[in-house]
Amino acid sequence: MLENVTLQYPTWFIFFCLLLGILYATFLYYKDQKFNESARWVKPAMAFFRFSTVSILSFLLLSPVVKNLKEEVKQPIIIIAQDKSQSIPSAVKKDDLAAYVENMKSLNAKLSEKFEVVNLNFGEDVVPATFDTFGYQTTNLSNAINYIYEGYVDQNIGAIILATDGIYNEGKNPLYENIKFRAPLYTVALGDTTLRKDLSISNVLHNKIAYLGDKSGIQVDISAKNAKGSNAKVSLYQSSRSSKKIIQEQSIKFDNENDYKTLDFLLETGTVGINKYTVSVSQISGETTYANNTRDFYIEVLDGKQKILVLADGPHPDIAALKNIITTNKNYEVTTAFAGQPGVNVGNFDLVIFHNLPSGNFDINESLDIINRKNTPRLFIVGAQTNQTKFNTIQNLVKISGNSNTNEDVQVDIQSSFNLFTISEALKRQLPKYPPLLSQFGEFKLQSVANSFLNQKIKKIATKYPLLTFLDQGGIKTAVLTGEGIWRWRLYDYQEFQNYDAVTELVNKTIQYLTVKEDKRKFRVNLAKNVYKETEDIIFDAQLYNNTYEMINDPDVMLSIRDENNKEYKYSFSKSNNYYTLNAGRLPEGNYRYQANVNNNGVTLDVKGKFTIQRVQLEQYNLTANHNILSSLSNKFNGKMYYPTQLSEMESEIMKNELIKPIVYISSSTQSLMNNKWIFGLLMLLLTLEWFMRRYFGSY
Repeated sequence: MLENVTLQYPTWFIFFCLLLGILYATFLYYKDQKFNESARWVKPAMAFFRFSTVSILSFLLLSPVVKNLKEEVKQPIIIIAQDKSQSIPSAVKKDDLAAYVENMKSLNAKLSEKFEVVNLNFGEDVVPATFDTFGYQTTNLSNAINYIYEGYVDQNIGAIILATDGIYNEGKNPLYENIKFRAPLYTVALGDTTLRKDLSISNVLHNKIAYLGDKSGIQVDISAKNAKGSNAKVSLYQSSRSSKKIIQEQSIKFDNENDYKTLDFLLETGTVGINKYTVSVSQISGETTYANNTRDFYIEVLDGKQKILVLADGPHPDIAALKNIITTNKNYEVTTAFAGQPGVNVGNFDLVIFHNLPSGNFDINESLDIINRKNTPRLFIVGAQTNQTKFNTIQNLVKISGNSNTNEDVQVDIQSSFNLFTISEALKRQLPKYPPLLSQFGEFKLQSVANSFLNQKIKKIATKYPLLTFLDQGGIKTAVLTGEGIWRWRLYDYQEFQNYDAVTELVNKTIQYLTVKEDKRKFRVNLAKNVYKETEDIIFDAQLYNNTYEMINDPDVMLSIRDENNKEYKYSFSKSNNYYTLNAGRLPEGNYRYQANVNNNGVTLDVKGKFTIQRVQLEQYNLTANHNILSSLSNKFNGKMYYPTQLSEMESEIMKNELIKPIVYISSSTQSLMNNKWIFGLLMLLLTLEWFMRRYFGSY
C-alpha cells in the first residue's frame, strides 16, 4: 500500500517525523528513574510506543493521500435495432414473420451468453424494445442510426445489427449521415424486393390553407407497377364522418409496365374551417394491397388574409428571406417596396416592417403619421443604414447612442422572463447557434416597460442590450430587431436541417403577436396548429390573467376533449412559471372538440375550440424493400448484409470476431490517509499499551 501513498510535501520530510518521534521518546524516558527496577525491556518498549505514536501523528500532518486503482471489465455491447413499422408485416407472410421473430429471440439469447445485448425498436421514434407489435406508422432510418451513435459512441460496442426492409419515409438517406462507427454494422434484409402489381397514390400536393372563395389546385401523383394496359379512375371526394361527396373524376390508362401519372384537379374551397378530402384510384385485378389506393388530406379554409408591407431603404438579401419566410403562412400576403417608391400606401396594410429605415436618405415620418392614425403595428429592423438620430425620435422602445459608421457581430441570448408568446424547445436550442447578425456599434437603452425576448451576445459575452424586443403602448404594438442578416439564419437552418422550420417559427411568432388583435379575455388556450398527424403529440398552452392583467397560474385548469362519437378524454394542465402547459399525447384520426375551464375567485371561465387528427398512410405506399441501401450501409461500416434465413451465419461471425472483446477500464481515486479507521485504531492501540505498561509497572 505504501507505494500508493503520496505526500503534499517533499518525501524527505519523513526524516523530521522520525526525528521528532525519537527526540520526544528520548526526552520522556532516557532519564526517567521510575522504571529502573522493572525488567530491562520495559522502558525501551514504552519508548518505542511513544516514538511510533509521535512519528505517525507527525507523518499525518504532511497530508498523505492514498491513490486507489480500480479495474472494471466491460463486456462488448451488441445493439439489435428492429424496425417495427407497419411495412414489415404488410410485405412478409404471417408464418414467415412469426418464424423470423422466434429466430431473432434465439439469436438474442445466444449472444447474451457472451455479450451484453441492447435491444431497440424504431420507426418514427427509437425506444428500448418493450413491445412485439409492428405498429409504427413511419420509418426514419437516419434517426435510428443517430440514436445509436449518440447514445453508445463512448461505450464498448462490439457490433450493431439493424433489421429492416430498407424503406424509409421520414428523415434523410442514412448513407449520408456523417457518422463513423468503430464497430461493424450488420443488416438483416427483411421484406420483399419483388415488384408486384400495384397502383398507389404516391403523392398529393395541395395548399394547407386556402381562403373562402378561392380556387385551390390539387396535384395527384399515381404510381403504377406491372400495370401495362390497365385502366383506372381517380376520384376526388369531400369527406365527412358519415359520407363522401364526389367532386371530380378523371380516367387514366397506363402504357408502360412501370408508369407514373400526374393529374391536376381544381378545387373550389368549401366552408370556413378544416375540410377533409379524399383521393382514391380504382383497384385493378391482381393488386396485392389496396391500402395505398386512397389518401386523405386536409385544407383549412380561412376568411380573409392579413397584408404585410416590407419597406426597405434599398436592396438587401433580408428582403427576399423575409418574404419567403412570411408567405409560408397562407394567412399572410406580403408586399415589398423601397422607400420613395411611388404608389405604395402604407395605410392599406395590417403590419409594416421597416428595414434599415429611417436612413440618411429617407425619413419615414409621413408613413408613420398614416399608420399611427390607424394604430398599425410595426417592426423596425435596425441595420448599417439606419440613422440613429432619426430612429431615436420616431419610437420609444430602444434608444441607440454610438458610432453608426461602425458595426459589430452580435449573437442571441434568450431571456427566460419573456412571456408574450411561447416558442418550441427546438427553437430554444437553435437560436444561440445561429450565425451573428450585424448590429451598429454603440449603447442600446431599453424602455423600462418594454419586453425583451432576445438580448445581444457580443464576443460570447451576454449583455443587457436588446436584440429583439416588444412594446404595446397606447394601443400600438412595436417591435425592434437591432441587427440585420436574418437571411444567414435561414441559410443556416437549411444547411443543418434541410428545412427552414426554426427561423420560420421565430419570424411568424413575432408577426403573429404584432398582428393579433388585442385580446381582453382573462383566460386563453392556444394550440400550435389546427391539423395534426397521428404521430404528433397535441400540446396546449394556456394563460390566466387577474384584474390587472397580470399572468397567474394559481387555480387548476381542466381540459375536456371529445371525438366525433362524443367519447371524452379528460386532462389537467401543468403549471410552468406563470402559465399552463399540457401534452395530451397522441390521438387517432378524426375531428375533435375541446373545452378548457378554470374557476378564478368564484368566476368560471372557459374556452372552446376544434382540431383535427390526420391519418398517416406512408407505410402502405411503398412495400418494395430496398436492400441496396442495407448492403451499402453494411459495406460502409465494415459489416455484411444477411437475410432472415441466415441469422445463424451472422451469429457465428459475431462470435468468432476476435476484435469484439472486453475492455478493461482503470479508474483511480485518492483518499486522505487520515480517513482510514485503522490508522486511528493503531494510534489508540499504541497509546493504550503505553498507558497500561506505565500503570502496571508503577508509574501512577
